[in-house]
Amino acid sequence: MTSKLVLRNKCLIFGNATVGKTALVQTFHSDGTQYPKTYGMTIHADVCVKPVNIPDTNVTIEMFIFDLAGHDVFQEYLSKYCKSASSFILVYDTTNADSFKALPKWIQFIRQIKDLRHGCRGVLVATKTDQSFRRAVPTQQGEEFAKQHNLVFFECSAATNTDVEAPFYYVANAFHELFEENLRVISKATAEMH
Repeated sequence: MTSKLVLRNKCLIFGNATVGKTALVQTFHSDGTQYPKTYGMTIHADVCVKPVNIPDTNVTIEMFIFDLAGHDVFQEYLSKYCKSASSFILVYDTTNADSFKALPKWIQFIRQIKDLRHGCRGVLVATKTDQSFRRAVPTQQGEEFAKQHNLVFFECSAATNTDVEAPFYYVANAFHELFEENLRVISKATAEMH
């Protein structure tokens, strides 16, 4: 019997207020059983932990998910939650063009976080796809932004629990791949020393 390897990944969730960050996190964390019916503003950060098993391995990634406040009032406090982060998810609302226009501001903030600069993989998530009749930001626009900023693009709806897990599983798998790559580098360097 092989032992289980548990890796811990601190994942930051960024985006404007009301884009659906909390709904996204709560729906993922509860495996789709909990969806917040009313809006409650996140003050500073909400944290949850969710294990993600990496297929065909003995590895589990413990996702420490930091749902960060998106309101401007809390911006000055965000950096204290960003220490030792290894991944991020940047979120915008497909029904709110202003949330999409704010993405460059979030990218600038993310680039200032030194822990997120080295090998970190981030994703861009478009939420509220169930509200297609209110859509203000076309899919192509999101894909282009993601490509420009070297992010992987996902669309989802927490309200209908559609594709909510995909960005989190991607982040967990990318974190595992980075761990394996670093392990190979260390093993090779150790072998060369002997």
